[in-house]
Order: sequence, then C-alpha cells, then structure tokens
Amino acid sequence: MRRVMVVLALLNAAEVKTATPQFDILISGGRILDGAGSPWSYGDIAIRGDTIVAVGLLGNASARLRIDASGRAVSPGFIDIHSHARWGIFEQPAAENYIRQGVTTVVDGNDGDSPIPLRPFLDRLSETPVALNLGMFAGQGSIREAVIGEVNRPANADEIGRMQDLTRQAMLDGAFGLSTGLFYVPGAYTSTEEVIALARVAGSLGGIYISHMRDEAGEVVRSVEETIRIGEEAGLPAQVTHHKIIGATAWVRAVRRWR
Repeated sequence: MRRVMVVLALLNAAEVKTATPQFDILISGGRILDGAGSPWSYGDIAIRGDTIVAVGLLGNASARLRIDASGRAVSPGFIDIHSHARWGIFEQPAAENYIRQGVTTVVDGNDGDSPIPLRPFLDRLSETPVALNLGMFAGQGSIREAVIGEVNRPANADEIGRMQDLTRQAMLDGAFGLSTGLFYVPGAYTSTEEVIALARVAGSLGGIYISHMRDEAGEVVRSVEETIRIGEEAGLPAQVTHHKIIGATAWVRAVRRWR
C-alpha cells in the first residue's frame, strides 16, 4: 500500500511539473531580425520574467502567454538618439507615439537644451511609470543661459568655471554627455573655445559630444571642422546631430574630402 501511495505521489508531482508553463511569454513564428546585421530568419522567442531566455525553433513549448507573430517582423526595440520626448512625457507616460513605432529607448537633451540642474527631472522620471527608457544629455545652451542669460558676448573666466561646474554636476546626475545647438540662441553666441572648455569636463567623466552644428548651408564645411576640433581638443567622441546640407547651392560641398 505504501509503495502504491509513493508511486501515485510521484505521478501527481510529475503532472504538476508538466502543467507548469516553461516560459512566461512565447512569441512564435515571427520573422526575427536580431539587430546585429544577420539575415532574418523565422523562429520563436521565449521570455521568462524580463529576460529573453531562448531564440530559435521552440516547437510546442508552453507559455503563460503565446503571441502569434506570423507574418510580422520581430526585432529589438529601436533607439531614437535625437528626441525631444521629455516634453509631454509626464502627461503621456505610455508614449504610444513611440511604442507603436517600435521605439523603446529615446535620448533627450539635444540641441543644447536640457533641464539644468538635471537631477530633479531624472528623479521625477524615476517615479513615473514611463513606457520608455529615457536618457539625457546636458544642454550647453541651457547651462550658458543659467549662468549669463541670453546675451551675445563672450563668457569670462569666472563664468566658464561656473558653467564647467554645472556640466560636471549634470554628468554626475546621469547625463550621457554634452549637447550643443550652435545654430540657436544662446548657443550661437558661444565661441568654439568655450564649448571645448565644457566638453572637456563631459569627456573626463566618460561623456560624448553631440551637436546641432553652427551652420548646415553655406558654412557647413567649417561647421563640420568645428565639430571635429571640439571632439579632438576636448578628448571625447563627437557626433553631428543632423548630417545634412541645406540648399541646392550648397550640395556641392557634400563631396569635400576630409582628412
């Protein structure tokens, strides 16, 4: 009798184990693009908790939620590195305008414009159930405005020191680097040397430099050269935000050979 009871107990335990789904979510039959440049392939994606635990032909694997992706593409979320998503993110935290396009990460603080100081904004963001990952740059224009306002004059040594302090604090608060909008006020009032002074601080803390350049038309070549100079002299990676040339008369500058 005891042997029969033990066998029955083992059988019941096996039934319970088999009935437990293998995964929380199974996305099946989709056209998978892994984001690494590999050719797409049909397959399944298994998720347990918040982690992808298997990718491939998973057959009849069980899951609490099965999503049929037949005829659809499945890929990692897109990253929008030039965004102004912070405007309205607290009013529309579901961010459906991004999510429905497959964008799951956005970067704000572009064109030299960001909250200064940055910490209060990031604290509020962390307390809000936002559907996106949102990263921030420190805006050079906002930093300059906080110190000397929207005035068209060079900053003195004391003012540059204060701007460097604000840049350092923004980096410590979580900024990914320094952005400029040298086409806009007050960025347009800023010398290259002043930008370099702030970019050095961002670079020393692992940041990068990203710029809406000073001119994207007749002086586009000089603007690209300025961006390169800032990156080289400040010792950090530099990126052109909008790599374009405005106006048909300036298009010929696109064939300029760079050193």
